[in-house]
Amino acid sequence: MSADLDAEALQPPNLEALIQFLYQAPTGLLQIRPDGSVTMMNPRSAQLLMPLARQGNLDNLFEVLAEVAPDLRAMVAAAAEPGALVCEGLRMPVLPPTRSRRVLGLSLLRLDAHTIMGCVNDVTHEVELEQQRLASRMRDASRTDSLTQMPNRAAVLERIQQALARSEGEAPPHFAVLFINFDRFNRVNLTLGQEGGDRLLRMVAERLNSTVRQRDAVGSPHESLHTTARLGGDEFVLLLDGMRDSEDVHSVAQRLIDTLSRPYLINGVEVHVSASIGVVAGVHTASLANTVLQDASLAMQEAKRAGGGRHVLFNPSIKDRATRLGVMEHELRRALEQKELFVVYQPIVELPDGRVAGFEALVRWQHPERGVVSPIEFIEIAEECGLIGALGEFVLHSACRQHMAWQRQFGPGMPRMISVNLSRAQLNDADIARQVERVLRTTRMPATSLQLEVTESMAAQGDDIRTRLLELKALSIALALDDFGTGYSSLACLGQLPIDVVKIDRSFVADAETNLHKRVLIEATVRVARSLGMSTTAEGVETDGQATLLTTLGCDKGQGYLWSRPMTARDATQWLAAQSEASRPVEAVPAAVR
Repeated sequence: MSADLDAEALQPPNLEALIQFLYQAPTGLLQIRPDGSVTMMNPRSAQLLMPLARQGNLDNLFEVLAEVAPDLRAMVAAAAEPGALVCEGLRMPVLPPTRSRRVLGLSLLRLDAHTIMGCVNDVTHEVELEQQRLASRMRDASRTDSLTQMPNRAAVLERIQQALARSEGEAPPHFAVLFINFDRFNRVNLTLGQEGGDRLLRMVAERLNSTVRQRDAVGSPHESLHTTARLGGDEFVLLLDGMRDSEDVHSVAQRLIDTLSRPYLINGVEVHVSASIGVVAGVHTASLANTVLQDASLAMQEAKRAGGGRHVLFNPSIKDRATRLGVMEHELRRALEQKELFVVYQPIVELPDGRVAGFEALVRWQHPERGVVSPIEFIEIAEECGLIGALGEFVLHSACRQHMAWQRQFGPGMPRMISVNLSRAQLNDADIARQVERVLRTTRMPATSLQLEVTESMAAQGDDIRTRLLELKALSIALALDDFGTGYSSLACLGQLPIDVVKIDRSFVADAETNLHKRVLIEATVRVARSLGMSTTAEGVETDGQATLLTTLGCDKGQGYLWSRPMTARDATQWLAAQSEASRPVEAVPAAVR
């Protein structure tokens, strides 16, 4: 039996069956010579290639495919060895006049010197699938942060919008958005460089993802819907979807703050950063994803404004305040351009004899609609929007120029110095000493005539601030510690600061006549300052009794409504002229005038 089978297997193939196979095969099969002339083509090949054939002529494959595969002739010539693969899956678009775009795939194999076999297929669907997969990968890439491989802004906005749609009709919605930003992150880049900053961001992403995965303690049946994303820089977002209880968000936010604030080890160095988080949840959730994200960002900024390292839940009053600040910022920029800002001057007098020692320069804003605006309302805004540098330089330049004008008018004896406040942002600027030096050079004012005031909370902030103070001190200007007694310093810390003048806060002066404790603190401050070679100035002096007591306690100078409110440059000039003409100690302004 096996011998019969072997004999049958060795019989030549049935030519009729082979031809039947070629004609019925679902794949286009063909045979050509090296010059492209077709020696065999089954019906499927003819059907696929006919739309490409000019005048319906399928005699030569090179001519049929001249427009869609112009290099085919050269490819056949290059594959000269028997068994050489000419092409495999060569893609060829079927051109009009076909109704719909189709793509053919061609594969050719050289059998010998005279024969090339090939197959042709309709690969339109395969190409469409490939294009869909490519588009999907490109879409994913465009929605993924390249540094952390987290979803990016576009992706999280889409998911927030989906959460809004799922929560429609729920009161409150069962999702929350947490906007996370790190406090003083720029210091990391300055210390460790861009590479160290990027590594820290990747570590932050890992902790953030890990914390979200461990949410079982406050769990949710929709765990897979939670999304962590990086918006850019050191800004991250967490979408908590499907929460059972809106109160859960507070425990999650605090857990994130605790987790993200743990030290990070980068290149053998422990890095400490804290996170501020803004939260949108509950009844105040907006209806658009962009608005939700903006609201969460505003709440985060409130957390930073409150000191950082905490979370704040968004409410409409936060947006109202942000709107007012935005309007104020716009108006402040205009004020700088339109010269609406001006400087007023309050006398500082010698307590023993009441003679003028100098002036403190204070900025004011002449608003076209609101009248004179106090610096309390706009200094913080100037710091936040980056205008404090221009504003501070304007005040310093104006004060120094005015001081020199008084020197020319009244001589070197009156007044001897001008005092100008430095803001927190100015003191954080590494270039502040050079800015001050430039103003002194421009106005030709001696450095010894300038006093710069910093609050004690600013002066006690660390080595960077101390370095700035020493750089300023090196210019031969005087430094005053403003509002002493209200910040973080103590009498024991005075010797550690490069300070020339201690300004005793008005809250001590106001009660000094009736409050023994305040009186003792003033006296102790005066004695410690004097032992360190510093002088003292009391602020907020309003009565003769206060002035007399301060003189008795040894305070060097006084400043307050007893002598004068802050005056415009013109009024201060007239005031000085009156004092100079009288040639006597400064008199108090009558109460009716004050």
